[in-house]
Amino acid sequence: MILPLLLQKNLATFLRVLRLWGIVLLYNAAGTLLFAYFVASVRFFNPQIRETFYSIGLAHTGASFGISFVRAIFAGWLIALMVWLLPAAESSRLSVVIVLTYLIGLGGFNHIIAGSTTVFYLVALHKLSWAGYFREFFFPTLLGNIVGGVSLVAALGHAQVVAGKD
Repeated sequence: MILPLLLQKNLATFLRVLRLWGIVLLYNAAGTLLFAYFVASVRFFNPQIRETFYSIGLAHTGASFGISFVRAIFAGWLIALMVWLLPAAESSRLSVVIVLTYLIGLGGFNHIIAGSTTVFYLVALHKLSWAGYFREFFFPTLLGNIVGGVSLVAALGHAQVVAGKD
């Protein structure tokens, strides 16, 4: 999504990229919000799984803005790397997705969509306010994911251009 902006550095392209990111973010967040409210209101999962959702949600909150931001940078790098690797992965695409998303979970990194599911779960249970969601999770995570993802794409794109020169 960022490559067109790196090729055409103008306001119109920047606004198109922002619009696309906004639409993708809005609809993905809406889906995670609906799922979280469903899980919180319908006893579909057993108590141990609901407790796990709660624990994971707590792990994504409570850290300082700076710590959450840095964790999100790493998640942004890994997701951007995954997107970069998928076209070449062919029959190994599922393995690439599993390994890189597993690393995000293993590292305790914050991703704006995946993490929103469990943090919205806290909101649905009234264990976290909407203000807390935005302050403790949304803003530092979104900014960190953007910085991480854009910096990796820019670095990889630059490396390809430099490698292609005589």
